[in-house]
Amino acid sequence: MNATFCIGAAIAAIGMLVPLTGCAQKNSMGRIELTALGSKPLVLERDFAVGSYTELESEFSFWFSDVTFEALASHSKETPLPEAIFLHAQIIWQPEPGRTPLVSTATNVVTRIVIISGGELGLYGGAAFARPDEELGGDSVEFDLRGGTLTLLAKTAGFHDLLSPVGLTGRLTAKRSNDEASKWRRGVSQLVTNTLGRSMWVSAPRRDDALGAFSLLR
Repeated sequence: MNATFCIGAAIAAIGMLVPLTGCAQKNSMGRIELTALGSKPLVLERDFAVGSYTELESEFSFWFSDVTFEALASHSKETPLPEAIFLHAQIIWQPEPGRTPLVSTATNVVTRIVIISGGELGLYGGAAFARPDEELGGDSVEFDLRGGTLTLLAKTAGFHDLLSPVGLTGRLTAKRSNDEASKWRRGVSQLVTNTLGRSMWVSAPRRDDALGAFSLLR
């Protein structure tokens, strides 16, 4: 049986399970569930306090965080951010009911998750399938995220990965704001670059490339 931890859950950090604070938050922008798919089952559920998105040339780019931007901006080598989770979801195409045949492995969103625990950082990446409740582009969007699988891409020396490979599901809400989404993109990518000592944030493939790379069916 999987060990399930509510938001006061334990995640992989520095060779031990370190608790993340909080339980279900008011004004939540949604929740994700990360399920370790390896030999040691572990489930991490997490609420997001922030959710914003913007429309780019070939994608809709969503950013979610369980900490404020001020907390992210205060991160430094001397005063590291102790605990946080960030999700970047890039929806490459939107499913059309009755016109989009799908297989169980179909994906339409590139996902990256940054986990910070005990001041240590792990970066996970993969793909999932997102089904929005309404047409993307509105002031606010809700969508389900399912069938996601991620693997560890990079980590700091003290981050002990107990999740990878990890399954991803969730129910998320984001408000459209070009400024907010751009601010979070710069902030999180700079956090990862500064912490790992190299740039790890790669743009999502263009739609035509994604059709082959992520098993999309239209």
